[in-house]
Amino acid sequence: MSVPGQFTGYDLSDITPLCMPWEEVNGLLQPAFSRDMAMLSLELAATAYNMDTDLWQKAGWRDFSYQVDNKLLTGQAVNNTEGGGPVDELMSEYYQQLAKMRLKRKNPISQIMGTLRQREGSDTCKALVMLHPLWSGQYLAAVGFMGTGKRVYDWISNFRVNRANQMHDGFLQLTKQFEENCEAIQFPETAKDLGVDRLTFADILKECRRPTSRFRIWMAGHSQGGAIMQLFAFLAIQRGVLRQNMIGVGFASPSVLYHHPPCELAAFPLFHIINADDVFPRTGALLHFGRCRIYYPDEEMRTRCYGHKGESEAFRALLAVTRNVTDSGGAFLTVLAVLLAIQDTAHGETLAALNRLMGSFLPNRILSAFSGRGDDLLRFLIRKVKQGYTLASGNETPPQQTLSALQYRVSLLIKAYGSKTFSMAFLSALALPHKLCGPVGTNALASYQYIVTERFGALQPKTWCAPASRMEPGVRSGIKHFPGRRAGLSRRTNRLAMQRQRRRNV
Repeated sequence: MSVPGQFTGYDLSDITPLCMPWEEVNGLLQPAFSRDMAMLSLELAATAYNMDTDLWQKAGWRDFSYQVDNKLLTGQAVNNTEGGGPVDELMSEYYQQLAKMRLKRKNPISQIMGTLRQREGSDTCKALVMLHPLWSGQYLAAVGFMGTGKRVYDWISNFRVNRANQMHDGFLQLTKQFEENCEAIQFPETAKDLGVDRLTFADILKECRRPTSRFRIWMAGHSQGGAIMQLFAFLAIQRGVLRQNMIGVGFASPSVLYHHPPCELAAFPLFHIINADDVFPRTGALLHFGRCRIYYPDEEMRTRCYGHKGESEAFRALLAVTRNVTDSGGAFLTVLAVLLAIQDTAHGETLAALNRLMGSFLPNRILSAFSGRGDDLLRFLIRKVKQGYTLASGNETPPQQTLSALQYRVSLLIKAYGSKTFSMAFLSALALPHKLCGPVGTNALASYQYIVTERFGALQPKTWCAPASRMEPGVRSGIKHFPGRRAGLSRRTNRLAMQRQRRRNV
């Protein structure tokens, strides 16, 4: 039975695009990347935001697990595998609703408690895990990683840009949090099929180290979710999971790696779809695992996806500012210039401008606590942004000439459009190019939804790296086509892997 997805209309029961034979491109074995695969992956990435799995269940998916922060919902009770009747069905639905409610916690008390909890380390990873039978006793395990949520403490891990084993520390902490749950994530219905007492995601990862594995792993994620997907794949492959047993698609994925490892990054079975207007894929660390596919927007795309906000002069001016950001250091520098420019505005407008900028993250009751003390909040934010710049760039202080030029440019925009219009345009320039999906049941298309459904053929296979001045020795810089040569992966290794893959698909 065909079950159309909410955002692309693609049949959620058709998993053929995820199981196609691999192909050799520029001497590297890689999965066949298609529009159908991208649409199915976008549906999974979007579902990780709302945990609404009803359509997936109708499409034959089963063994659902929901991770929201430090809580994991999994096992027989969550999936009603015992078939005990209406009561068990209600309990299964209750657990799904519980996961949804945990995503939406925005009351002041939970915000404060969640923020305090992040002092010890980031624990805000959110993921959906499920499984679908393939054929001849094989199975596809799916993992959807959610991007950054709307709670203020969801953002803290993004700003932990210090290096941990040459990886982005905040993203790595979230990845390890998910890894720690792999022993607890259960697949009760599949365990029953296989005649075993218990089947966990750790068991599946262990079997995926073998060429004859009955399992394959498919991942998808948007924004922060795309970053976790990369590091999870990297760590799994480091521990022996075979590349041909894994595949992933990210949308607006930030970079996660600070130093080029002794292997070709393009050899990882991951793809990243990137909107060139979107600043977030240019932040994080310096390098992506996998291959990037970049779409360069035209006026038609901006009109359809950015709407009337994208038509304003203020939006276009702020979009030009954000498009100049090439790395996390530049992102912190831009935000610092905006805060300093706001500090120079009339005193009465300072808090109003901050309210507009911070209102998406902080509840009104918290912002109101700063009533009359906008300068205190502003000084606090400036101090934190300067600390973030130091961590991201490795420089003790921002380059004064560059910062002054940016601040002057922003000040002119504030004077030209007013603090209210400026603040709203700045937020729109960050949010609209980054948006994954439009509202359900409408004809409105968000940026990545439009790219996947209507302009997939216009994606260009290029990779992005931070400027050469930020690079460690041996890291290639600039935007360029993928090289034909690769390190650490022999032609014999690729040839043998391709032969095994072909045998499996006979």
